[in-house]
Amino acid sequence: MVKISRLERWRFAGWLGGVLAAEWEACAAVLFPADVEGLAVRRRDAAGPAGEDASAPFRNAIIGAFLFMLVVTSAHAETFKFFGSAGAEWQLTPANAASTLNPRNIAGLPYRSGSGDAVAFFDAAPDSRVWKFHVKLRGDAAEGGAQRADAGEAFVQLNPKPWLDITIGRVIEKWGTGYAWNPTAFVSPKKNPADPSDRRSANVGVDMIRTDLFIRGTNVSLYALNDGAVAGRVYRLIAGTDVSLHFHRDGDGTKQGISAARVFGDALELHGEIARRHALIGGQYTFRGNVNLVAELYHGGDGLDENAFHAFQSAADFAHDAKSFRAVNAAYSPLRMARTYGFIRVDIPHDKLDLELIAISNLRDGSLLVRATLSLRVRPNVSIYAIDTEFAGARGSELSYMQVRRVTTAGARYYF
Repeated sequence: MVKISRLERWRFAGWLGGVLAAEWEACAAVLFPADVEGLAVRRRDAAGPAGEDASAPFRNAIIGAFLFMLVVTSAHAETFKFFGSAGAEWQLTPANAASTLNPRNIAGLPYRSGSGDAVAFFDAAPDSRVWKFHVKLRGDAAEGGAQRADAGEAFVQLNPKPWLDITIGRVIEKWGTGYAWNPTAFVSPKKNPADPSDRRSANVGVDMIRTDLFIRGTNVSLYALNDGAVAGRVYRLIAGTDVSLHFHRDGDGTKQGISAARVFGDALELHGEIARRHALIGGQYTFRGNVNLVAELYHGGDGLDENAFHAFQSAADFAHDAKSFRAVNAAYSPLRMARTYGFIRVDIPHDKLDLELIAISNLRDGSLLVRATLSLRVRPNVSIYAIDTEFAGARGSELSYMQVRRVTTAGARYYF
């Protein structure tokens, strides 16, 4: 985390303009009433010299200076924070010749690939804390020239009264108490159970107007969302247990849910969530040396029942041409081909080294995903890591259909 001094502001503003230029349309769509589509940044050299905008450098500087000065004119240096990270990683993904979804690697999956990304966070607030400005910008690039940038978060929060907060913009909400799944996360990004911590900060928030009311120990949050959708959450600590009620309504109908969590002593926590057709129960325990164990049981009613999975198996067995292979691959969604899954995570920290083990099992057919992550902090702000993800299961089980045998990842990340 960096605090920007007064002497560094203008130098930083020029750099900030270049960074924010790629994000301008995305931020404008969030904070201003403009019909701006989601931003997908294309390679400039793909358009050629004729596609270049001669005014881009000037426009970038104006945009950066405008947004930067909008914040710093009313914020002291100590109230403005800038932090983030940048990284690169490489993957090996050998094709799974035994998978009926990818015989002889007909999908043409590459054996090697690489990508890079950068994410930056900007926070500003006066000493009085009557308002807060927050932006999360992220860009990534992959081998082959594919590039993308977006504003994962961009909001202004106002605190006109001690009992009232108003937030306007794009926000990443964190509903629910589960670690790998959140049945009540009606307005939160969907988690990947194999990467529940979002290690590369790729999550994108939801555009909203949120009103938070703090009433005698009860927190009430009301949401106005896109396309006329509305949502609400009520939180209260009841007899030492965190309890939340969740509500969401849009054109597809109404969803309700409840989540709860309680800590026992200094080491044990139990949690659970339930919504229509979805439920989760779990807990975590911290041993000596900060070794942490998480275990969860999840049921998702939108997964395939046994008959539906048998129909998928038949379609996979009889796929014979490009059309049928495309159809059966489109129908395959790992970790959603059944209705009940188990999850275990063990985190073992040791000085500068950290080992994380994750195992996810389809409890109907016993197929298994195992992921091991080894991270080393070579400097306080630099880490390197290696990740290996393996898939196991009998022929015809859910994870035996994975199109790759394993995913091996190596990468490095710099934090600023």
